[in-house]
Amino acid sequence: MNDPYFAQDDEYGLIGACLSGGSDVCHEVFAKIPTAAIQHDKLRCLYEIAKGLSAKTEPVNMATVVKEWKRSIPQITPPFEELNRADELCPSPANHPAFSQTVLEAYHRRQLRTAGDRLIRESAVSTLSVDQIVSNAEAGLTVEASKEEVQSSKSVVSRFIDSTQERFSRQGQLSGITSGFHRLNQMTDGFQYGELAIIAARPSIGKTAIAIAIAKAAGIDARIPTLFISLEMSDESIVRRMVSAIGSIPMQDIKTGQLDQGGMKAMSSASAKIAGSPIHFVSGSSVSNIATITAVIRRAVRKWGVKLVLVDYLQKIHGSKSAEKKTYEIAEVSGRLKGVASDTKTAVVALAQLNRENEKDKGRVPRLTDLADSGQIERDADLVLLLNRERNQPQGEAVIAIAKQRDGECGLVPLWYDGQFCRFSDPSPIY
Repeated sequence: MNDPYFAQDDEYGLIGACLSGGSDVCHEVFAKIPTAAIQHDKLRCLYEIAKGLSAKTEPVNMATVVKEWKRSIPQITPPFEELNRADELCPSPANHPAFSQTVLEAYHRRQLRTAGDRLIRESAVSTLSVDQIVSNAEAGLTVEASKEEVQSSKSVVSRFIDSTQERFSRQGQLSGITSGFHRLNQMTDGFQYGELAIIAARPSIGKTAIAIAIAKAAGIDARIPTLFISLEMSDESIVRRMVSAIGSIPMQDIKTGQLDQGGMKAMSSASAKIAGSPIHFVSGSSVSNIATITAVIRRAVRKWGVKLVLVDYLQKIHGSKSAEKKTYEIAEVSGRLKGVASDTKTAVVALAQLNRENEKDKGRVPRLTDLADSGQIERDADLVLLLNRERNQPQGEAVIAIAKQRDGECGLVPLWYDGQFCRFSDPSPIY
């Protein structure tokens, strides 16, 4: 009977493919299969030795592996029996994709079993909250094949060349998710997958409005599966503001219900666009804990293929444990959001508060040090956008300061704000 947790013959076949397939096969296999995926002890040692030889750009074959074994593990006789069997079970190195798939499948099943065992054990630990237990289980279900592996310079350069060629082939299309703002897209190439972006502002400047504009551009216009998590507003309130922005219906008219026939038609059309979009909403106190939020994100990625997550807003989220200082709690929250973005390969955009410092100097553009509660936010974030406008003006110019961008320039992006629709847009003409 086949053991679903142990693909022994395929492990032998994989080693055989590496020993006979040359550098191209080794490069492809080593980039995909972590050492931990090989369960057989002696085969795992052989695999690690072969990876080390490849990293040093030395040839990988039976003779070089035996020589390196004798040098690095002189106290143990080289496993000639395993080497011969590996050669027998690999009729052709061209079979390495099939071997890799089966070995990874067994490895992933072992990871799932471990996550299940942990869930059972932790369910009996009274000091752990249910949210924390669920979050730990969800994290265990996120399988990252090569996450812990050291990568050779050859492997990294090869991936860099592949990604650069892919960028050329896009012919000007964004590598990330559109923000809906032309100049911002030009400077950032969109919100990048696997990264955490922070959009920060003072109260009543328009953090939620900018998030709704991004959700509209990505979820409705570009049809990108989007998750909107709000700790400040109900999902119905968010949709109300979306309808106002999309249908150009004054927010006050929707709130009071004083809509004429044209307004009702515009509201119906905007509502249909939202209803037909791949946007999903989560709101309320049920998602106030970071453990619950990360679990919700992981489930949404698996269930709906979510690619963009909007979180409104960071300082409202509680840590998994009671912290003595708010600083420590916010540091945990930003770190966990960064982690879930990286694990799930989603673009996570979290709104955040600025402190009062920039309001002391009237007219000053916000800066990184204005982020409220914790400096860890700017360290965890890959992109930090600081939004500012004149709060008392119902309509007028606004600006986004790109205060941090790991892989790009910083600078100012002009916008236009229309208060009656709670809507940000590109200024006209487009810069």
